[in-house]
Amino acid sequence: MKEYPHIFYPTTVAVDKNLIDFKNYKTGFSESFFEHKLERYFKNHILKNVVIDDGRKYPYQPDYIFYYEEYNLYIDIEIDEPYALSNKKPIHLNDDKRNDYFLDKGWGVIRFAEIQVTKYPELCCKIISEYIRNITDENIWIEGFHELKSLETIAAWNFDDANEMASKSYRQTYLQFLKKIDEKHPSVSIIADGIYLNQQILETKVVLAEVEEIERFNESAKISVFLKLLLPSIGHFKLSENENDKVYIELTIYISRYHSFYSFSFDSDFIEIGRFVFNIYYVRTQEIICFEIFEKIIDESLKQVILIADDPAYPPFLDDKNRNEFILVRNYYDTFMPGDFSYINIDGPIEHSLEIVYKNE
Repeated sequence: MKEYPHIFYPTTVAVDKNLIDFKNYKTGFSESFFEHKLERYFKNHILKNVVIDDGRKYPYQPDYIFYYEEYNLYIDIEIDEPYALSNKKPIHLNDDKRNDYFLDKGWGVIRFAEIQVTKYPELCCKIISEYIRNITDENIWIEGFHELKSLETIAAWNFDDANEMASKSYRQTYLQFLKKIDEKHPSVSIIADGIYLNQQILETKVVLAEVEEIERFNESAKISVFLKLLLPSIGHFKLSENENDKVYIELTIYISRYHSFYSFSFDSDFIEIGRFVFNIYYVRTQEIICFEIFEKIIDESLKQVILIADDPAYPPFLDDKNRNEFILVRNYYDTFMPGDFSYINIDGPIEHSLEIVYKNE
């Protein structure tokens, strides 16, 4: 194996999926960080702290497991570091025996280098999504990722490489990147009902196609442009900066696994606009989206929220909410949403995020 990610497909169906709880004592900072991505992108399909129950006293512990019972699909997802922080000893020099163990059980295996999940978590999730698509033929898993670039491979290390990395504290050069991301405490949370957002994009594209002055526009709305257009409204809230003088903002887009989402795309992993750092989550769910959104706001006690939605289900939930803690992104006409909140007309951000080029430009 000369480069990461290492990707292995099983040659047989999963024959051993009897799992038991087993505390993973070695979860590190990068793994905890990546976990937030995995649990949102692959909601209800990620397991941790479990092992295959085959009687081993010291069983192999997957960092994370993707499972999809409908397709009898199990994937061992691993994050490999070149050396241990505690003693600087080289690690993950040869994991063939471990890989073969899971492959013999009918599981797939995907191994990422730690630097890849740290700096490019969305691109790593894209790799997993493509893997799932290749097994299940379900294209829904790669929607939202379709315009993201491909994850760059990096060379696997040998013993000498790992020793040199340790001597130069190589891991610290990219773990420092995590300091500007505080995934647990966003200053502002932007939450979107993906079905609503997708429908508005489709309707806008139909209207724009009839405008003679327009030469062309993108097929997919660009998330970075969309967020930039929301920035003036973010100033409505009290913003807290982290130690790098950055304001951390979290965007979560909920979309049903039964709906297409090709009209909106991620065009970056982390998006930085001035002092703002956006961390983006794209959640595929089988649940009713409005209830998922309500649950997130309540469970995480979110106070500064930009809510992108327009549906009769939302006003009752918003009825007792502080008007200073929410901004609505909704329809201008024929809206279901309450009128006593600050709001943004959805048409403007969507139209401009399609990056229109006019004939006279």
